[in-house]
Amino acid sequence: MSDECVKEKLRLLQEFLLADTQDQLKILEDKLKSSELSTDVYTSEVKAVLKKALGVVKEDEGVEQNGHSNGFSENGSHKDEGEREGAMDTQEDGDAMKSPSAPKGKGGRRSKADSEPKSELQGFKGVLIALHVLQCLYLYIDMIVHIYYIWGKKKGCDVQNMVTTVIIKVGSDALWEYLARSVFTPQTRFEKMFFLTSGLILMSYITVMFSLYFLPVFFIQLYGLGFVCQNKAKWVSCPLSRCPNLAVKEAEDDENMDEEEVLPLKETKKMSQAKKKKQTKNKISWVGEPIKEYYMKVRVENEVVEVGDCVSVSPADPSHPLYLARITALWEDGDKMFHAHWFCRGTDTVLGESSDPLELFLVDECEDMQLSFVHGKVNVLYKAPTENWFMEGGMDDDMKVIEDDGESFFYQLLYDGECARFESPPKVTPSEDCKYKFCASCVRNREREAQDLPNVCEPLEDEKSDSKVFYGLATLKGEQYRVGDSVYLPPEAFSFAVKLASPVKRSHRKDDVDEDLHPEYYRKSSDYIKGSNLDAPEPFRIGRIKEIFCNKRSDGKPDKMDPKLRLYKFYRPENTHKGPKGAYHSDINQLYWSDEEATVNMAEVLGRCQVEYAEDLVESVQDYSSRGPDRFYFLEAYNAKTRSLEDPPNHARSAVHKGKGKGKGKGKGKGKAALQESQDQEPQEQTVPKLRTLDVFSGCGGLSEGFHQAGISETHWAIEMWDPAAQAFRLNNPGTTVFTEDCNVLLKLVMSGEKTNSLGQKLPQKGDVEMLCGGPPCQGFSGMNRFNSRTYSTFKNSLVVSYLSYCDYYRPKFFLLENVRNFVSFKRSMVLKLTLRCLVRMGYQCTFGILQAGQYGVAQTRRRAIILAAAPGEKLPRFPEPLHVFAPRACSLSVVVDEKKYVSNVTRGNGGIYRTITVRDTMSDLPEIRNGAAALEISYNGEPQSWFQRHIRGSQYQPILRDHICKDMSALVAARMRYIPLAPGSDWRDLPNIEVRLRDGTTTKKLRYTHSDKKNGRSGTGALRGVCSCAEGKSCDPADRQFNTLIPWCLPHTGNRHNHWAGLYGRLEWDGFFSTTVTNPEPMGKQGRVLHPEQHRVVSVRECARSQGFPDTYRFFGNILDKHRQVGNAVPPPLSKAIGLEVRKCVSLFCDPVSLSYTRSEKLHLNNQ
Repeated sequence: MSDECVKEKLRLLQEFLLADTQDQLKILEDKLKSSELSTDVYTSEVKAVLKKALGVVKEDEGVEQNGHSNGFSENGSHKDEGEREGAMDTQEDGDAMKSPSAPKGKGGRRSKADSEPKSELQGFKGVLIALHVLQCLYLYIDMIVHIYYIWGKKKGCDVQNMVTTVIIKVGSDALWEYLARSVFTPQTRFEKMFFLTSGLILMSYITVMFSLYFLPVFFIQLYGLGFVCQNKAKWVSCPLSRCPNLAVKEAEDDENMDEEEVLPLKETKKMSQAKKKKQTKNKISWVGEPIKEYYMKVRVENEVVEVGDCVSVSPADPSHPLYLARITALWEDGDKMFHAHWFCRGTDTVLGESSDPLELFLVDECEDMQLSFVHGKVNVLYKAPTENWFMEGGMDDDMKVIEDDGESFFYQLLYDGECARFESPPKVTPSEDCKYKFCASCVRNREREAQDLPNVCEPLEDEKSDSKVFYGLATLKGEQYRVGDSVYLPPEAFSFAVKLASPVKRSHRKDDVDEDLHPEYYRKSSDYIKGSNLDAPEPFRIGRIKEIFCNKRSDGKPDKMDPKLRLYKFYRPENTHKGPKGAYHSDINQLYWSDEEATVNMAEVLGRCQVEYAEDLVESVQDYSSRGPDRFYFLEAYNAKTRSLEDPPNHARSAVHKGKGKGKGKGKGKGKAALQESQDQEPQEQTVPKLRTLDVFSGCGGLSEGFHQAGISETHWAIEMWDPAAQAFRLNNPGTTVFTEDCNVLLKLVMSGEKTNSLGQKLPQKGDVEMLCGGPPCQGFSGMNRFNSRTYSTFKNSLVVSYLSYCDYYRPKFFLLENVRNFVSFKRSMVLKLTLRCLVRMGYQCTFGILQAGQYGVAQTRRRAIILAAAPGEKLPRFPEPLHVFAPRACSLSVVVDEKKYVSNVTRGNGGIYRTITVRDTMSDLPEIRNGAAALEISYNGEPQSWFQRHIRGSQYQPILRDHICKDMSALVAARMRYIPLAPGSDWRDLPNIEVRLRDGTTTKKLRYTHSDKKNGRSGTGALRGVCSCAEGKSCDPADRQFNTLIPWCLPHTGNRHNHWAGLYGRLEWDGFFSTTVTNPEPMGKQGRVLHPEQHRVVSVRECARSQGFPDTYRFFGNILDKHRQVGNAVPPPLSKAIGLEVRKCVSLFCDPVSLSYTRSEKLHLNNQ
């Protein structure tokens, strides 16, 4: 390599180095020119300087250690966890960097001799690694900026699309070749740079990180995550604003992992870590006299700092940015002290590197510290939402909020680091006498600590005891409890007198199996059955408070730190001698009274519920139960000694409702006076206005259906491009305007001032939409889609950006984004970070979480990522607490982002107030049908058997059952289904190896085992187990392939490396649950557990719809595959209903009893008071 080339590399490198390093290199270069240094000495000195600046490996370590050098591979690619972001060809271990003109050996690879570095590069190995990395960055950023700003005016959105496409292409094509082929002819300024990089292009992840750090505004605009603009000429349609995190490899974290195992999380960083600080040598002196020992001002060096000002604090690690805090108190206690209420930077939140470097977030962390730690005064501005915030959507405003002078920052939200919640900071006004020592963080933390501790009050003087003091009221976590209230407790809080036998786990005893007849049965080595509820926990215990008391200490005073409750136990039907069969036929909220008592600690209480004697209800049990969860009833008492049901005693009846009802809660025979008295004593359910909703990517309407059931929304508009799903939405929502168009085209029409589309449908205008909900197509993120790197899937990923554009333009009160669980972890969580970053930039409060649909009332495991957002002035909804217990293997709902673990706000974990819903609950009442059943309407032929079936059929009599149809499988597949046993956990491994005559007149063949299996050996009878030469460690032989066998040849062929294909041709278990409902049930699909528990067919459309929680009255449209796809793509309505009820709680906070709603500006005004 020539000296000129080396110097050119150094010149390029200098532009990325700090000023003092550049000065040192300049001095060395001058000395070289003046002949003060020889070339060898100059080279050595430069190497030492660069090593110090870049942290290059030690000289004696060489360039490579096991293929790594400073975290970079030889070709400049960043390696992390053994994974490459691009598809570049890797070089052989030991290859050093080559000159671009060096000859190659045979086959395009260099010979060993040629691979040795040339002599002039011997001392530069580590330096050249850094050179190539930085040069690639330089070239890459320079080209993008050049293309974007020079060509952007001519090319418009096409250039933006092209640039982001280039980002995706990095690592798989040489950047110069791609640009030369796709954009413009080579230019001299780039040609030289390209030569210098030797074709080693840095991979896309490094560039994205670089762009985020140095060019945050440009990055957001470049990737189409900027905010939509009203300038029609420059408006960029969202599909062309490509997401930077398109799928490039198959995502493996899919729903199958839900059931397989609970993976232990790596040790994660704590969100709140002690800040290691460094003292300064600033001169500090008080200004003015103290007020009650507290000062209002202090002089730090030449600056006067007051209480309420913000300061920076020097970190012990100089590479760490300055800590920032607000001073809330000043005093002297030996040392000059202050109380710091901390801010956190965006990089310390879930936003990470995608955050605005000038934006801070208020956190509830504070501490006392010495003023000597103060580095200096800074300006932190609170960015309050404007009065016209709701109408500012889509404005082409500049992205700058505050000048970047190094000492100015802004904040707009409070951040909860445990749950990753960004909320409007609560307004707290200190009293006049404590304004010099008031800390809002301390106040909130004290309130939380006080709420977490149980407390008692209102001692009962008329109840005397030598060992106890009785009370009339207890409080815990903001809830009040009185005698007569009913409470939830953990299952271990108390036991029942009836001892039921524990379910016995099925054991696979291979010695009982004829291995010649069932040659694949040996693969079932685990006793675990996919979709089983054997490990599901019990629901919460329920008791009614009889006494609230504290034991007396030795000094005669009550021990108020440990209050106790004396309870009456309630039995659930499954807790009686009837067992699970009793629960199956009973209402899910039905209990039995018992006079059995238990004493528990107040701290064990998990919440309050309402339990009423059904005879005393002034409404029907159905109406009472439908008004939300936490409502139970009983009609009888259970006597555990006699194992019989009895009339409940008089003291079991509620004091409020006693004597008011008649006739098992049917509401008959009540006079007006009694009804009025009940209404006066029981608070009426608050009426809330329904939010005008736009459902984008609506599908057949599962998300909207749940919100309608929650009574929170009225879907006025829906957008769905796929016509069968759009038609289904119309069938179920005749009053909704359904657009069957590209969402980007519709938004462009609205922004251009159009009132209707080409079909004459009225378009929603700015200010019309109060709730925006939708699930952008997720095939690019979902591990369920094996081909998620295809063009179509990667294109659809950008629809997340389209959806955010809708949010920015319409500025709804509430926003919901639903997607697969992979959404939060895809591409190192970058998609999640950028989505949250956009919402925060708009001014929204937001949070994210993972919810398991099985915990909200469906017999299905379906984990989904949910992002919730609320406009300024609104209350950010919390995620709903689980209602049903569910299999623990499917309930791993925490998320690790940048080595930090986040959980949603739920406190019940895997607990629940109801038992789990099973396959039997879901579909045991449906009539028997055969493979290929095609009758669209048939009779039920029976009454509903379970609570779920009664609920799903609806209160209105429906004699007709629709869509109980199933796919017509081929004769061979039908035979295989017929030979799958009915036992739980049965799948293809239970198939016999026999010849079978098919319905088409042909006969199957027996599968031949012709090879030994290195991994599995031979069977107990000495038979071979391999079906291909690859089982012996050789290459596959196409001649080994077999067709028309009852046991599919492909499954034993590849089973050793695919978990034995567990679950394919699998039967559902009556007492278990569905795997994630897919868009096309196939026995050989990735979710192959789709066979009916008893019938020899795949599940029907209606059975799949029930597994999703769709009412039987819900209509689907199209052929059978269209209907399966509509069901499989939908959000389970029970899940969206649970979320809708949480939104309803937030809306009700601002409801006026007279007008039922505040205007938007009124709420903003209230929030800013």
